[in-house]
Amino acid sequence: MTIAEITRQNVQSPTIKGNFAAQENEYDYWVTDIEGKVPADLTGSFFRNGPGRLQLGGEPVGHWFDGDGMIARTTFANGKVHFSNKFIRTPKYVDETAAGKFLYRGFGGAPKGNFFKRFSPPANPANTGLILHGGKFLALNEGGRPYSVDPASLDTYGEFTYDGNLNKTNVFSAHGKINPKNGYYYNFGLCFDVGWGGLKPGFELYKIDPSGHMVQRARFALDHMPLLHDFAMTENYAIFIQSSVSMQGNVLMTMLKNESFADLMLYDKHLINKLVIIDLHSLKLVDTIEIDPIACLHFGNAYEKNGEIHFDLMETNEGGFGTPDHKIEPMDLFSDDVNFRSGAARYKRCVVNLKSRRFQSEYIDDAIEGEFPQWDWTRTTLENRYAVATGYTGEGPKTYFNAIQKIDRETGKVEVHDFGSYRYTGEPLMVAKPGAGAEDDFYCLCYVYNGNTDKSEVIVIDSKDFDVPLATIKLDFHIPQGFHGMFSPKIFL
Repeated sequence: MTIAEITRQNVQSPTIKGNFAAQENEYDYWVTDIEGKVPADLTGSFFRNGPGRLQLGGEPVGHWFDGDGMIARTTFANGKVHFSNKFIRTPKYVDETAAGKFLYRGFGGAPKGNFFKRFSPPANPANTGLILHGGKFLALNEGGRPYSVDPASLDTYGEFTYDGNLNKTNVFSAHGKINPKNGYYYNFGLCFDVGWGGLKPGFELYKIDPSGHMVQRARFALDHMPLLHDFAMTENYAIFIQSSVSMQGNVLMTMLKNESFADLMLYDKHLINKLVIIDLHSLKLVDTIEIDPIACLHFGNAYEKNGEIHFDLMETNEGGFGTPDHKIEPMDLFSDDVNFRSGAARYKRCVVNLKSRRFQSEYIDDAIEGEFPQWDWTRTTLENRYAVATGYTGEGPKTYFNAIQKIDRETGKVEVHDFGSYRYTGEPLMVAKPGAGAEDDFYCLCYVYNGNTDKSEVIVIDSKDFDVPLATIKLDFHIPQGFHGMFSPKIFL
């Protein structure tokens, strides 16, 4: 009996358990079980990265962030659909597969029985994001360097260092961004400088030219070590937020007790919050502007207009983090009572005037609680009217996102596609229709776990009729809930 069969033999439907159960098998086949019709003009490859292995040797991972990266790819060609998935062959995955048990420390702690592993840095599972740039397809995790993968075979080539510019101490985030106007790619990584007062936190910004060569980098100081997971990018500027969510406490004591680093990420309204604005051409600091306390993980699109920078973000409920006075209970992914909604976020539009240094923000009132904001990537740095995100509705269990929302940033109108009870979705992507005459003419793609069948689906929705899916592509198995993905108009098989 396989590990997957052992961990799933007692699963009954409807359930949420398959949303996080390991999937040890790798598939490569043409899908024929399709409800509805795949649009003939939908051509390309829909990739998603996420933790594919969340249990091993009867032991669950210490934290969701520690699951081994698995790329799922759905390819659309002439109205037909091909699916493939494969683990990223990191040293962690290869060694632990051979041993049949966890060997490396993760974000959530070290494996049981090895005291010295507690003091190792977390291994890189390459499980968070994906980017295709400069002829390279990279799997990203902000705990280390990216991994190069073949987008057709999904085979792993190995760590990618940009010609040695990323050494073993450099990290590379999961949220780099490409400017479609000039082809430059920007990414960043947290770092520390050593000073008289000890370690000084900061981050490094990397500039990569269209051919995939790192041509510039610069370091920027921070007042504390915030949860710096994403940033916003206009044509000329990068905008980072030093937020109220910061790593606090004794790292060595956390390692000694073999506790999760997540316990150190706390919300503290007394910390300095500020915008850090950087010129993307020179990589020079433009300004830092103090703002009210905020917690956020993900940003939407950004653009410049009339001397102002406009950018969107998802402001996270403070309940998703502990505080210096109160730590939240760890989430048990395998419990029916797991409550992701405690950290739900709300869609917010932000504007900063570069001359007056005035910062303003407002919620889209009709937007529902959710996360994972997305826009049409071909409009990155341009003013966009529409965005999409995941969401929670009042129907069904509150254990994970059960809907997606289409947001009109101009009028505030929000349309919601509710997947129904025990159907859970991750990050949606917007794909403009070929020859689209308007921005509101796109397909929305997402992966959905159906707890009623204990299998996963790929959903295609038309922006013009957001309530009803055009096609529900039914897989013969489940794929664990993932993090981030991308769409390429190229056909990879």
